[in-house]
Amino acid sequence: MRTKTMPTTSVHTAPDQIRYESDLMSLINARSASNVLEYFAFSINLLDCRKFILGKMINLRWGRLHAARAFLALGIASGFATAGQASDTLSPALLQDAAQAFDDSALRVNDAQPADLVRWTGPIFLAIADGDGLHARAAEIEASVRTLASIARVPVSRVAADDPRRNFLVRPAATGGRAACRAAVASQAGRIASAEVEIYLGGRGSLTRCINHEVMHAFGFRSHAHAALSILSYKQSRQIDLSALDRVMIETLYDPRLRPGMKPAEAAPTACAVLAEKLGLGARDAGAQCGSRDDGGQLALFGRRARPN
Repeated sequence: MRTKTMPTTSVHTAPDQIRYESDLMSLINARSASNVLEYFAFSINLLDCRKFILGKMINLRWGRLHAARAFLALGIASGFATAGQASDTLSPALLQDAAQAFDDSALRVNDAQPADLVRWTGPIFLAIADGDGLHARAAEIEASVRTLASIARVPVSRVAADDPRRNFLVRPAATGGRAACRAAVASQAGRIASAEVEIYLGGRGSLTRCINHEVMHAFGFRSHAHAALSILSYKQSRQIDLSALDRVMIETLYDPRLRPGMKPAEAAPTACAVLAEKLGLGARDAGAQCGSRDDGGQLALFGRRARPN
């Protein structure tokens, strides 16, 4: 499968403080049915039917219609009742995938660098800059921030752009020749001190996706969950709103059993246990699946060990 080159990012570190920036370049074009099929055949690893499906895909005479039909059948068999793409449901069988998505997006920076857990611990004072057409999207932006804050149980107040209490700023992107949405997070000892989101208004893709993607970064998810059905995945170009998994990951990040500044080796198994509870697994099953999730032996999707960062 062809892959898009990921956008460049930059990280600036200082003692007890980390600043993160994420670029969301042009959105990935909608995939063909066969490409979507290929991706999910690898992702769900159901009854080892990947070989059959991928073998069929090699046969060029097997048309897109047949690929879509097979994908539909595959989705129903795995608990994803679909109409051409994965439905937004969760089940206990998906614990490993959900835990991996959390580790990938909340315990890394820029798809590579492992990082301590960060999150908001105090109220958000949201300011939305006026100008360049952003005022027309102000209600949608505020709704996005409030939706995540409600899940995370973080209070939000809307303030003017020049309010000294402002700690969450959304403004039009100063592209400098680059078409990008961006998010920047400054934190200290695992506590987010401020966040800035830049929205590029001239893109061809979904502006709603851009807003929700970057706002989720600003809540402590400083990387991406490319293998999951998530707003944080570049592969899910049609996912413009928070998925069920996104909501559960936000609940998990802000669960009191996880603490700001938690090291990945401690946070990964703890987050897995929280996810297991939210997915309805018992303590025994959760312990069996979550016990090995640390920074030296996290299970990756597709049955491989995660490569050391």
